[in-house]
Amino acid sequence: MQNYNRQTGAVLVVSLLLLLVITLVSVASMQRSVLQERMTANLYERQLAVQQVEAALRSAEVWVAAQLPDPRNSIPANNWFYDVPVTALTDRWRDPLTDWRAAPAINTDMANAAQYFIEYLGEWPSPINPDCASATTIEADCLSPTFRITARNIVTPGTPEVQMQTIWRL
Repeated sequence: MQNYNRQTGAVLVVSLLLLLVITLVSVASMQRSVLQERMTANLYERQLAVQQVEAALRSAEVWVAAQLPDPRNSIPANNWFYDVPVTALTDRWRDPLTDWRAAPAINTDMANAAQYFIEYLGEWPSPINPDCASATTIEADCLSPTFRITARNIVTPGTPEVQMQTIWRL
């Protein structure tokens, strides 16, 4: 017959240590899952913002095309349509005094709206024939009006900032 009164409680200590290790592993795994969920949500928000900004760029391109034959005639009538930038001044997209035009939102319930402005960049040679401007006689279709469209999303705390530019030529 064995004497059970002489047990020292080793099984209890070992089982409590195993329970502690399992708890620590579970907590670490949960923290990692929460971090991955946050990263996925941030990526999703950024993609929505990129879509809004791309839609704003497209909206501005459609607007410029609707002003044909010469969109430059619309510069004085629109605060957000600027003439040739001055290199010594701050870039317009960094200037807080720049007027931005609100673009139509494509997913209003999911992402912040976007804005854009347009700059006339002057007459530039065609990318197909960039050397045409260096000829002694410049052909009529060599130079054409070129515009830079800058778009951004409206940033609120906790949302990503997206800004894009495109060059548009007649």
